[in-house]
Amino acid sequence: MKKLLVLLTLVGGIASAAEYRNGTYRGVFVSGQETQVEIQFDLKNDKVEKPKFRTLFYKGEDFLKNKELEKNKAQYEALLTKITNENVDKAMETLYSPGDIENAGATVRATKVRAAIKNGLNSGVYTPAK
Repeated sequence: MKKLLVLLTLVGGIASAAEYRNGTYRGVFVSGQETQVEIQFDLKNDKVEKPKFRTLFYKGEDFLKNKELEKNKAQYEALLTKITNENVDKAMETLYSPGDIENAGATVRATKVRAAIKNGLNSGVYTPAK
């Protein structure tokens, strides 16, 4: 009986361990030979921390630099606010419904952001946590 309890404890501990390595991740979404979204975020125990856009570009327009596109930039940044401090898997699911995210709206292409995050996860940690 003791052996079974020890085994169950070990298996439970392994199942609750973080899935991704702690550190900084970078990912991109490219369409039509144009990097539209480049994102950087930290993971700590599978929670998203400090997400930021390194690139936010569409049809020749740079949302991060063009003052006329501040509203668009704010909508995309609302996505990052929503996923901050969330489990990365839950955050990815959240991005399927941008219309449910305050200040984002249904016209935001959250799936591009989701794809960039997934690309970062698939690429592995960019800089391991210290």
